[in-house]
Amino acid sequence: MDPAGAAPVMRYQLLGPVEVWSADGERMALGTPMQVRLLAVLMSDPGTGWSIDQLVDELWQGRPPKTAAGNVKTYVWALRRALRSPGSPDPAILAGPTGYRLALDARTVDSVAFDDLAQRGYSALRKGHRSAAQESFEAALALWRGEPFAGLPGWGALLSVRARLQEQRSSLLEEVADLRLRAGRHHELIEPLRSQIDDEPLRERPWGQLMVALARAGRRADALATYRQLRQLLADEVGVEPGPDLQHLHTRILRAERELLTSQERPPETPTPQAVVPRQLPAPPALFTGRAGELARLTTLLLDDPGSAGTVVITGTGGVGKSWLALRWAYDNQHHFPDGQLHVDLGGFGTATRAASPSALVVRSLLPALGVKPLEIPAEPAAQFALYRSLTADRRLLVLLDNARDAEQVRPLLPGSTRCGVLVTSRHTLTGLVAAEGAHPLALDLPNDDEARQLLVRRLGARRTASQPAAVDELIIRTARLPLALSIVAARAAARPTFPLQAIADDLAASRSALAALVTDDAATDVRTVLSWSYRLLSVDAARLFRQISLHPAADVSAAAAGSLAGAPPHLIRPALDELTRANLLAEPSPDRFRCHDLLRAYGQELTYALDCPAERRAIRRRVFDHYLCVARDAARLVDAGWQPLDPSSLHTDTAPLALADHRAALAWFTIEQRVLLAAVDDAVAHSFDAHAGHLAQALTPLLSRLSQWHDLAAVQAVAVTVARRRADPRAEALAHRDLALAHIQHRRFGAAHDHLRRAMARYDQAGDRPGKASAHLHLAWLADIEGDVAAALPHARAALALASSTDDPLGEAAALNALGWTHARLDEHTRAIDYCEQALALYEEAEDRLGAAHTWDSLGFAYHGLGIHPRAADCYRRALALYSDVQDQCGTADTLVRLGDIHQAVGNHDTSVDLWRQALVILDRVGHPQATVLSERLAAYR
Repeated sequence: MDPAGAAPVMRYQLLGPVEVWSADGERMALGTPMQVRLLAVLMSDPGTGWSIDQLVDELWQGRPPKTAAGNVKTYVWALRRALRSPGSPDPAILAGPTGYRLALDARTVDSVAFDDLAQRGYSALRKGHRSAAQESFEAALALWRGEPFAGLPGWGALLSVRARLQEQRSSLLEEVADLRLRAGRHHELIEPLRSQIDDEPLRERPWGQLMVALARAGRRADALATYRQLRQLLADEVGVEPGPDLQHLHTRILRAERELLTSQERPPETPTPQAVVPRQLPAPPALFTGRAGELARLTTLLLDDPGSAGTVVITGTGGVGKSWLALRWAYDNQHHFPDGQLHVDLGGFGTATRAASPSALVVRSLLPALGVKPLEIPAEPAAQFALYRSLTADRRLLVLLDNARDAEQVRPLLPGSTRCGVLVTSRHTLTGLVAAEGAHPLALDLPNDDEARQLLVRRLGARRTASQPAAVDELIIRTARLPLALSIVAARAAARPTFPLQAIADDLAASRSALAALVTDDAATDVRTVLSWSYRLLSVDAARLFRQISLHPAADVSAAAAGSLAGAPPHLIRPALDELTRANLLAEPSPDRFRCHDLLRAYGQELTYALDCPAERRAIRRRVFDHYLCVARDAARLVDAGWQPLDPSSLHTDTAPLALADHRAALAWFTIEQRVLLAAVDDAVAHSFDAHAGHLAQALTPLLSRLSQWHDLAAVQAVAVTVARRRADPRAEALAHRDLALAHIQHRRFGAAHDHLRRAMARYDQAGDRPGKASAHLHLAWLADIEGDVAAALPHARAALALASSTDDPLGEAAALNALGWTHARLDEHTRAIDYCEQALALYEEAEDRLGAAHTWDSLGFAYHGLGIHPRAADCYRRALALYSDVQDQCGTADTLVRLGDIHQAVGNHDTSVDLWRQALVILDRVGHPQATVLSERLAAYR
């Protein structure tokens, strides 16, 4: 794991039992099992800070003893002694404002080395260097000594990290098998593939690889027998057939195709979305002054070479103006980058304990900005990064990566062309990025006295500052020339134009003895003095609200959510919000929406941990989670009339959340709050509000589905699975698996979808939930229909109807009847289909479920079209379109437009059919639906 020629270092291992090895090669004694688990949690995300509350929850699974916080400190003390290097007195575990982090070179952790080697392998594979890719993959796999965190109970962070690592290992094993098949090494693969299948029997890719290996080894009969074995397994376990790829492979082996028996198949090409010009830069800094030398340096580094822009890392302490400098230069020079500007906040030094993952940033910000539709985004992070690099390879873009924690967070986000300019800001020097990627470092120091004075002059006016030069000089000294501190002081002075500046300076000086230094990278800046001084001047209500807002799960908060935090209606806290905005402790970028700077949030959290008791902090968090859960549930009901909460009695809120008028208002609210809601799910888990996390994840399913946000749906449902298991709630776990399957179906990961639906079925059986089991059968019917096995959908639809009919579930019965009608129509049994659909329509109309009725009218139109009754079919389709438009279902609208176009084509109205298909294509292309390509080819062929 050590670079060649480097001095020996301590090694941390979690790919197997948790172990630490000294630089001399001796295994170190780590102490009690609880100490080992604490170390494992810190090792699971090296360098990340963990609060005492989080560590207590990880160690005792939500049931801590009264002495838990003290016990954590004792374990830390013991681990520090155990991990102290003989050559260094520095402790491996460092204390922060509210908790602890493991201070080490991340490359000495085997899981980090595993990730690095895997990424090198994928990079080599994309370049066609198969031998180098195989070498990296095999080196990564060689680091494994067993199950991650072997011997430790699986819950919380360890559970999710273990699952992620095991999935990565399985994917690498499959990549290595593909490479060995390409190299003609099929004989040596047969037994390892059998072992891999024994470990994970429902992963279809190893079965296909084993079939190819056997066929190439001259054992065609064994290859065909392997397929039969898989088919029986899937029938017994899940009730489905193998996927279309394996079915096609089976046919080719039956035909003994020569190409299959002698060469490896080429992977499919990744489609390239149409280029767009992104404009993601935030507003430029209004009060920016000075920094002429740094601006000129950026111009030299990024623009002097016409053929290559390169990367610049702007580093400096918090609040020194790194982001302002980057934004000012970006706006002044955007004309040099005609293909657009990208911007993401990496969250490396916010109040969150974890920085944003590169994969999440690519999925949620960069790829959509480059024109990639939700359904076009690959599911695997390596493929997401590859697509991002491909889309930027031939462009001249400016990419601003703000607030980076480390080089590993930045590296996957670097564009695929040296013609792109990249600005990175960070409080760390990111030497790895400078050394390995050739980035240029630009250290940003404090502004000089003249620049600091100019900032005050621009805010306070030349006359006022010129009349009090000594006071201006003292303000500059007291704020240590830190731009953030200067801005706060200037705002305070500007709000009180009659105050002598010397009085403000004296007040600032007096506060220094009462407060400790601000916890930043450079204590000499002493920003905390300025922040505490601003805080002390607040009214009691505004001060309390400032502390409460620091506990909000995201940096931006609506007035309604702030009211829930405070336990008061928004109109009663509006004066406090206005006071915080005037004091520059909050910004109001849009009406009734507020944002708090990361340093201010950190300071607010420090205050609430010092001044508010744990019970009050927990009550604040509970109120805001109640707020989002209550509004999200209302939004889910408005968007999907058949949606029901897992446990309606679980919410006992003392807040008055936002009221939503209709489904349009629900979708508008969700569009604004989507990122906050996703953060709330993670924050609820982090602070042991597992029930809120699970219920909120469930409420987000219809909202995320309506907007085709499948990656986010998969992320929140993975959290829902974890908390449901932790709470031993089989019904909640079943629902989470079912909704995870929905995301996988949209990603066309049919094997994973079958696996999650199988797990959902088992949990529904365990919970005795018949309506839930019916919904899982409906998903399996839909999955079979998409895979092209329409006959296999029929028994699932029948089972769903039987289950729904045996319970008081009219909407479940309607869905099953419609599924039966659609399936019979697909099987050319149109009269029978119409009978089922009319029964479904009556139930939907009685329940006033417009979306369900729209689906059913569409099914009826398809059945009447099959019978050749074209006017009736067209009328059904028009009814479906009216309902789809009302509920804003774009995909449903597009599907029905296509089928209505087919009707007009059948009766000779060719111009009308082409117009309807074009309308559908616009919608499908906007959401990135796979059928857009098929429809586009149809139109091209017709022309």
